[in-house]
Amino acid sequence: MSTNNCIHNLVEDEAMGHRVCTKCGQIMEENIIVSEVSFSEKSNGAAVADGFFISSGKARASIPNRFGGRNSMNTLESREQVIANGRRRIQQIANALNMTERHMEAAQRYYNLAVLNDFNKGRKTVNVASACLYIVCRMEKTSHLLIDFSDVLQTNVYLLGATFLKLVQKLHLELPLVDPALYIARFASKLDFGDKSQVVIRDALRLVSRMNRDWIQTGRRPAGICAACLLIAARMHDFHRTQKEIISVVKICNSTLRKRLDEFRNTPSSELTIEDFQNIWLEETCDPPSFNNSRKKGKRKRSLEFEYEKDYETEELKKEINEILKGDEIKELTGKIDMDELLADDNNLEVLDNDEEIKDVILNEEEVEFKTRVWTNENKDWIEAQEAKRRQAIMDLENGIIRKPRTKKRNTNKDPVPAAQTPAEAAKKLLTQTKISKKINYAAIDHLFEDSLKLKTETEK
Repeated sequence: MSTNNCIHNLVEDEAMGHRVCTKCGQIMEENIIVSEVSFSEKSNGAAVADGFFISSGKARASIPNRFGGRNSMNTLESREQVIANGRRRIQQIANALNMTERHMEAAQRYYNLAVLNDFNKGRKTVNVASACLYIVCRMEKTSHLLIDFSDVLQTNVYLLGATFLKLVQKLHLELPLVDPALYIARFASKLDFGDKSQVVIRDALRLVSRMNRDWIQTGRRPAGICAACLLIAARMHDFHRTQKEIISVVKICNSTLRKRLDEFRNTPSSELTIEDFQNIWLEETCDPPSFNNSRKKGKRKRSLEFEYEKDYETEELKKEINEILKGDEIKELTGKIDMDELLADDNNLEVLDNDEEIKDVILNEEEVEFKTRVWTNENKDWIEAQEAKRRQAIMDLENGIIRKPRTKKRNTNKDPVPAAQTPAEAAKKLLTQTKISKKINYAAIDHLFEDSLKLKTETEK
């Protein structure tokens, strides 16, 4: 805007948007908006556009940095981009799982907190978005499982679980425990119970409450509890649903389902009839399965100790019997028995033919033939090799070829080494005759021994 009536010698600075009078030095106009694009040169010779740039749909102007790029205002624009990408991912996942708009908005708030705490750095956006949505599902107690998000994203459920747990710890959230009753209706609708769906669901919910009463639900994942309750409730109403069908719907392994069924089998409620279970609620509760398992291990340990003590007592009894048999009374008694008369009729050993124990040990002809065939079949390769060697030996004998066994020949062509007169001479011969290494200067060794021999002769003189 104009500040006075001075119109002489005006200079316009397009980059700054000012118009200044060179005579009085006053600013005549400020914030002049121009549509022209001007460029300036940097120190390295590169051209940079001057002025400010406002992109379409943006409320803030970005300025060129000293490298020629565009700087968002303190990286605020990049953070908004991250939040926008998270919002898009949350909407895609929520639409695939039929979640409401309210759940999306709640998940977006958790995602914004994750971005503010830099939780998204180093992690995939889809994993963080899924963790935020699952937090909302846990808070709102919906019938969504973490494996549902894994199926939508086609990723490992354990990676999603790790991201979810770390996000809960980062945001200091306290989530309610998972109630298996939330998923009974969902799984029952996939098993096609027809008109009796509500009755089966009612009995399954009663089984869930009974398992919770008997400490089976505590510390267990809800999918295993739901699978066991639905299988029992289906059998109660004459629906033959196999374990494989239940596993394919609930998405657990076979061993988990068997463990839950075994734990329920050990409770008093499993001994009731169908009518009694539907009408009678037992007030007594069972001990936790882990406590029963530890008690069984204790009983087994005590039984092993009892068996050890029993074996120890048996050994002690044998020792006492042996001492009695070795006593003088037994020796006198055995001395009075004539062993020749006792064995007079047993010299031909024909008496042993009717002995049952010996009959069990000695093989008959059929058993001998059978074992011979088995041994021949197992050692067929070795028998063929031995037969080939025998035939070769016969052919060599017929042709007059005599094959002597291989023996290591000794090198007798070498001249005997004369005995050395001195230790130095023995060492010299050893080094010269056996070349230890190519890096040794044997000529220097010769001079070394010559000097030692001269020194010895001089000392002797």
